[in-house]
Amino acid sequence: MSNHSKAILIVIMSGLIWSFGPLVVKNMTEPKIYQLPYLVIRGLTVTIIISFYLLINEGFPFLKKIIKIDRTTAIGGMCLTTAFLGFIYSISYTTAAVTLFMLALMPFLASIIAYVFLSEKISIQNLISMLVALIGTIVMVYASSFSGSIFGLVMGFISSLGFAAFSVTLRSKSDFKKFYILVYGGIFCAVISLILMIVKDQSFLIPLKNIYLSIGHGTIVASGLILFSIGSKQLLSGELTMLSLLEVVGGIFWAWLPILGINEVPSINTIIGGIVICVAIAMNSYKFDKKRLENLTR
Repeated sequence: MSNHSKAILIVIMSGLIWSFGPLVVKNMTEPKIYQLPYLVIRGLTVTIIISFYLLINEGFPFLKKIIKIDRTTAIGGMCLTTAFLGFIYSISYTTAAVTLFMLALMPFLASIIAYVFLSEKISIQNLISMLVALIGTIVMVYASSFSGSIFGLVMGFISSLGFAAFSVTLRSKSDFKKFYILVYGGIFCAVISLILMIVKDQSFLIPLKNIYLSIGHGTIVASGLILFSIGSKQLLSGELTMLSLLEVVGGIFWAWLPILGINEVPSINTIIGGIVICVAIAMNSYKFDKKRLENLTR
């Protein structure tokens, strides 16, 4: 199996792991009320797990390296935090259909940012796959409610833009340096959420059940980010973000699976749209384009 094929499987695995996230949120007690405490705990969990991963691979010297933050690492960390916060606020102030549609823009946004800053060129195959995935998303949200505030729509776009930019910063780093972006992403998420709690004079008390679920979700997020970062070396930015759309399809499936207790039966449009997205991912993964290698090695 080529390194490119391995990277595809690794990133697909990250999307499948992330797809369990909605199950966690749906089992929380009053998730809209405890958004910020949840983000604080989740951010700290991500930081701890990624730091432990770096400790295993680099030893204690990673503690010295983590203090030496550079501009790309800081920007990448803030972009990841923006994606975290934007998603939570988008899903709270508008419908899932609007948020989902905004997330479907990630591959296009990542490709544009990567072209500007990394001179990555997108192939016709990748572009067609992105368009097919976008069509699948439109089918999925067709006839869904697009009601909600403009604020929710804007936050959905900001979340999509944040994750796209984060993906590009990963592509600009090599080896274990990219994992420091994840560490700072978790730190920034926890600190900013804590500041917002103080500004809003929100209580620090949170149900014990939500604490456990927040830690569990942080573990899910961190595990997916590790795999996503490993795969970023062999995949272009647009490919990375498109493969991550499998998170959406998986999340819908887990919410439907009766054994997991949510029992949300998807509509026929949702099923068809999910299949189309899977087809787009397969189209993007099929064959190895030699021109890709030129883009990856620039």
